[in-house]
Amino acid sequence: MAANCFATLLAACVPGAACAQDAAQAAQVTVAPVLLAAGSLRPAFGEILAAWRAAGGKEFAAQYGPSGKLRKEIEGGRAVDLFASASPEHTEALARQGLLGESRIFARNALCVVSTPEVGLRADRLLDTLARPSLRLATSTPGSDPMGDYTWQFFRKADAHKPGLYAVFDAKALKLSGAANLDPNSTLPYIAAFADDKADAYIMYCTNAVIVREALPRLDMLRIPDSLNVPSSYGIAARKGSAEGESLLRFVLSPPAQDILRKYGFQ
Repeated sequence: MAANCFATLLAACVPGAACAQDAAQAAQVTVAPVLLAAGSLRPAFGEILAAWRAAGGKEFAAQYGPSGKLRKEIEGGRAVDLFASASPEHTEALARQGLLGESRIFARNALCVVSTPEVGLRADRLLDTLARPSLRLATSTPGSDPMGDYTWQFFRKADAHKPGLYAVFDAKALKLSGAANLDPNSTLPYIAAFADDKADAYIMYCTNAVIVREALPRLDMLRIPDSLNVPSSYGIAARKGSAEGESLLRFVLSPPAQDILRKYGFQ
């Protein structure tokens, strides 16, 4: 980008001191390294990046969104120095294509259900409650967001306990997140779903559930029982040859950053 600006100025300028000064300034233009990360990582990575800068690290341009969508953008040529995905499937695929370096597991998560008090959510009757015809069940979007993929795996586990539930859940699920990148200035879709009265229950990462309950304390939160839950792993990989990406990756794997992740509910 800096090189293009430099070439453009050289082509457009009339030789002289002013032109030389403008060209020199253009040559010094730098572009911040790019971090692309799963939307569920936004709160934790905001604090991780602050700690990274406090330790002398370089400012990153961060963009958060559904991991599957971000992977497709990287495959399409989008610039990235570090990619943190809610599933190692995406970082591993990009590594195989030579678009990223080695994929590493750096965090783990699980599924929870957040609901309004009127739902009366309880672990011993979770499936029957979620299957109520009148209950508006929100989810993320499978295919573009691993949280949606894990939710549909939960639906299949539920079907093994009670045949027919997969079809019920698949038909009624309201895909209210995971189809688009997150606007850093917008309300999280998991919070907006309840604030705008669009859902009675929402299946999400337990880390997101903690954030939603902090914003809306009246809501109930239930970790899906282990027999039905779908634990998830997060993958991270830097672009080959990106010194800044590799440095931030090492920081994410370090004890200070791992402590921050645990603070936000990651395992």
